[in-house]
Amino acid sequence: MLAVAGCSPGSARREQPDPAVLRLGYFANLAHAQAVLGLADGSLERAAGVSIRPKLFASGPVAITALLAGEIDVLYVGPSPAVTGYIRSEGAALRIVAGAASGGAVFVVRPGVDPAHLDDTHLASPGIANTQDVSLRYLLEQQGLKPREKGGSVAVTPVAPAEMLGLFARGQLDGAWVAEPWGARLVAEAGARIAIDERDLWPDRRFPTTVVVASTAYLKANPSAVRGLLAGHVALTRLLQEQPDEARARLQSALAALQGKALPDAVMADAFSRVEYLTDPLPGAVQVQALRAYDLGYLGARRPELSGLFDLTLLEGVKP
Repeated sequence: MLAVAGCSPGSARREQPDPAVLRLGYFANLAHAQAVLGLADGSLERAAGVSIRPKLFASGPVAITALLAGEIDVLYVGPSPAVTGYIRSEGAALRIVAGAASGGAVFVVRPGVDPAHLDDTHLASPGIANTQDVSLRYLLEQQGLKPREKGGSVAVTPVAPAEMLGLFARGQLDGAWVAEPWGARLVAEAGARIAIDERDLWPDRRFPTTVVVASTAYLKANPSAVRGLLAGHVALTRLLQEQPDEARARLQSALAALQGKALPDAVMADAFSRVEYLTDPLPGAVQVQALRAYDLGYLGARRPELSGLFDLTLLEGVKP
């Protein structure tokens, strides 16, 4: 069972939030585009009306641990870590206040690997109990397979996406479930192929890849800052929806500044084509993902009850 540090019900209330600052966590990937764009051009800070202190993360579980420890106020993160934090804090620590992205997650395999027969393979996800990890382990369960730590034949290893490139190129990984742009990069740079576009596994090809989470302590202390941040988030989502070419170019440049290297145009276009930007957190699909995580043993002994997880009041107040 996954252990999450700092997850007692009162853990998110260790420090009184600073009303002049919003500490914002996010990842340098396409599914966090609103954060990447809004921090690069300053629009999120202007909309929030407070100083934003950004912090990059590489793993959802690590990011949620930071929020639960009172180190982050608002976070762009996958729904599975958000649910984990909510359950482990007995509903006290956080709320999902908006959606950010659907799609943009793929299962890639090296040539010669049959995605329908994965016994005796070595697979990877970005982190234990993150959203792609749950999808990967659910796929194995559907095939009647188990990971090695549960007596099965499949090795499932948490690997930072940047490290997957070399492992694929050296033939040391057979497959990985990743968020974009890593799927497109593994195809272009390491000879992988896309075996499953996760959109194809969901009704209407929609499922939440990224949600916006706020600590309950910060929501209570600084609702106007969260409302302003969400207004900026909505405006950036509209840009991504209505002017995708401009948004993609700006996003490509912003990611290059974070990573030190620009994605090739073809790779960026390929990855961007699989992401849908939205503000709806898709609660029904979050519930499905939570039940899968529960079945995998990630959420404790009790069936997840998520009735208090979503607070969309501020989002509804800023949407046109």
